[in-house]
Amino acid sequence: MRRLPSREVHLDFHTSEYIKDIGSRFDKKQFQEALKIGHVNSVTVFGKCHHGYFYYPTKVGTIHPGMDADKDLAGEMMDACHEMGVYAPLYLTLGWSVLDAKEHPEWIARNKDGSYQGNNYDLHAGEQEPKPETSWLHLCSAGEYREYLYAMTREACERYKRLDGIFFDIVFVYDVCYCDECVKGMRRMGMSPDLEEDAKKYYQIQKKITLDGLCGIVKEYHPEASIFFNSGGAEIHMPQWHYASTHFEMEDLPTTWGGYDKTPMRARYFAHKGKDYLGMTGKFHRSWGEFGGFKTPEALTYECAALAANGARISVGDQLHPLGEMDLETYKNIGKAYSYIEKIEEYCFDNLETAKLGIMLDKDEKRNEAMAKLILDCQIDFDIVYDEKDLLRFDTVILPDRYRLNEAMGAAFERYVEQGGKVLLLGGSGLKEDKDEFAFPMPFSYVGKSDYDKDFFEVLGDIEEGAPGDARKGIGESARDSISDEIVSSPILCYASAHKIKGEGKIYARVREPYFSRTYGKYCSHYNTPCRPEAAEYPGAVQRGNILYVAHELATMYADYGMVYHRRYFRWLLGKLYKESCVDVDMPSRGRVHFVKRKSGNEYVLHLLYASPIQRGGVAVLDDFPRLTEVKVEVRVPEKITKAVLVPQQEELPFEVKDGVCTLVVPEVYIHQMVVFMCGI
Repeated sequence: MRRLPSREVHLDFHTSEYIKDIGSRFDKKQFQEALKIGHVNSVTVFGKCHHGYFYYPTKVGTIHPGMDADKDLAGEMMDACHEMGVYAPLYLTLGWSVLDAKEHPEWIARNKDGSYQGNNYDLHAGEQEPKPETSWLHLCSAGEYREYLYAMTREACERYKRLDGIFFDIVFVYDVCYCDECVKGMRRMGMSPDLEEDAKKYYQIQKKITLDGLCGIVKEYHPEASIFFNSGGAEIHMPQWHYASTHFEMEDLPTTWGGYDKTPMRARYFAHKGKDYLGMTGKFHRSWGEFGGFKTPEALTYECAALAANGARISVGDQLHPLGEMDLETYKNIGKAYSYIEKIEEYCFDNLETAKLGIMLDKDEKRNEAMAKLILDCQIDFDIVYDEKDLLRFDTVILPDRYRLNEAMGAAFERYVEQGGKVLLLGGSGLKEDKDEFAFPMPFSYVGKSDYDKDFFEVLGDIEEGAPGDARKGIGESARDSISDEIVSSPILCYASAHKIKGEGKIYARVREPYFSRTYGKYCSHYNTPCRPEAAEYPGAVQRGNILYVAHELATMYADYGMVYHRRYFRWLLGKLYKESCVDVDMPSRGRVHFVKRKSGNEYVLHLLYASPIQRGGVAVLDDFPRLTEVKVEVRVPEKITKAVLVPQQEELPFEVKDGVCTLVVPEVYIHQMVVFMCGI
């Protein structure tokens, strides 16, 4: 299997039947000029779109009515790409197809009540009513429609003698269907449509049949072609479908889909899957299908560099005008980003993680993103714990908010702690999947969630080991010296109350409960009830041995409310356990750090990124790009560092090494800066 190209454009072409002269202005030279300006080495071209029309002559479906019946727009694009050494996988839609839904309503997926399944779709809207964005009916890929999909795929494979790959879209949008064919099929297999568990199981079985059939057809004709199933094919919480794709495309428009901290956790996950992976962003200001929306070239450069820093190849989404003429302004913007990536990409892919701090991945995507935001804003490099066999490569492991462990992982953590591993548990984590007790031996016992709506923590600092009650008298400033400059000494509000535990240990913070929760019958002032003068009977943060328990859900609170003191509190507590970071930098909170080792050669690569998104309405905008100067860096590696070089500038940096720590100053970070450390014996 060939490696995935590094600088792709996903060229959308969802085109209404009410627009004429489709592709009439397509010109091979103008198309190729755009790709050259954009420094593009792969383009996903369109075979069939969500409106249900094909862009090449077809006997299976319907060519777009606004295009000449014998015109092969997709083939012309492929030939233009191949002529200049650019790959051109073909786009085929599966789940959304308006024409097929109109002609075959029996193919539309249905809810249990018999109504059609749709995305942002009003079944009762009149033709003159405004249509929401991204509004489509969903088709069921089981039954007769599946045979249509097979025929569509076979026709494409036979038509194009060189087919670099197929991008199948809208594949995993729903996880159950009650159309007539699915209901009959469930009953044939002895399943009950009345049981949601049976319905979901049946749908998974049918989905696998569809995917396996499509893969088989593509491989029969083009064994080296890439295959990707989108809309869930690169989601970490849907691993059952990862086998079907030859690579992964992490679809993410950070302006409107999850923000700029979604990629790092996902990228580290797919780095362990043994396949190439890329990150999808867009040239659009907001989202897919936005004609006339643009990011600035600086914003695109940051997004692309952030993906490359996380080891991901890159795909930038664009949408071709119905007449088929490429927008050169778009490719000037893309080209400014991709020309930079072209200079640095040899250092970005197939690298090894160096971080000794591991984070457990949750099934809840929002909690994953919350944990990522908290750790990234601390400029602490990390990797994910892939499975129970993976634990021992980490010095310290974080269990995020409410993270529960199955039996196998509980046993793995028991072994990990016995062998010297350190564990930081955030509020409610570390419990068994089905029971409110810890999943591995702990010096504490879990009591339960506090009944209050909100509460407070009060940082104590480093005090002597003892029970929570021993700290209730308060301490002097001398005990708080290590944190006193970073955090206020007053009780700090928590927007969700603590998880209670019992057990003795070194206490770093105590919980202060409110007088009461805020209700209509009992309340105080505008917002929340103040705290009681005395501390609670359970700690806010307590350590015994290699285990440190934090009572509050710090990651979720930080993601939802962004209080700086919550982040500083977390970082201070993590420092009680984790003292072996490979890299430390002095950057603002939106600075991003990633430190990896190259597989080829004895070199390490440091990525420094800086840009600060501004929330404007529902869009996160990258607008200002200040230059950071004199950024201090400390690096710890087992090898002897012999040279530090700025890339792509190829300028050597002076550095000092003392007690195994390499210290240097990066003169400037503008959007993205790399430092390559060369090592000797």
